[in-house]
Parts: sequence; structure tokens; C-alpha cells
Amino acid sequence: MSSTTSSSTAHRTRRQPSSKSGQAGPTIPVPYVTAELHTAKIPLPGGKEVSSAVDTVRGQLPSADQLLFYGGLTAAAAFSVIEWPVAAAIGIGNALVQRSVHKERGEG
Repeated sequence: MSSTTSSSTAHRTRRQPSSKSGQAGPTIPVPYVTAELHTAKIPLPGGKEVSSAVDTVRGQLPSADQLLFYGGLTAAAAFSVIEWPVAAAIGIGNALVQRSVHKERGEG
């Protein structure tokens, strides 16, 4: 009769002490390694900041007539009435002229 001896080893996990910052996140025990996940607290803007951003964006948008012009130019390029480099040159030229007109009037 023969006897076999089987030795089983217990798997041990060590837990690292938490960080001293006081922000303890969930820990994931892995043998000999412990990962800690921390979440960041991002402050959200208030009403004044949002309204200021909206006013700034509205000030940079073209007028309704200009939007119609750029839309027509885009449609003409999309349907191959004119080539897209020509449409881009016309659009950029128009934007530069409009910008210089606004600067001369003191509106921008």
C-alpha cells in the first residue's frame, strides 16, 4: 500500500495600507499587489459662467444672411456646381472681407 502526500499551499494576499490623503477608493486585492482607484472631483461651472460662454459664442457666429450665403456655397460645392477648393477660397475671402468691414466700423 502506497500513500501519497499532497501538500497544498495557501495563496495569501497582502493588503497595502491606504493612502494618507483621506480619499480611499475601492481596492482590488491581487496577490502581492493592491490597486486603488481614485475619482477626481471636477467643479461644474455656474450659471454666470455658462451665460458668459453662450454670449461669447453668439458674438462669434455669422448673421443669418451670412449663414445663408455659406450654406449656398456649401451646397454648390456638394453638388459639384463648383469645385470645393473654389468654394473654400470664396468662403475664406468673404470671411476676411466681413472681418475687415466690422473692424473699420468698430463693431468687432
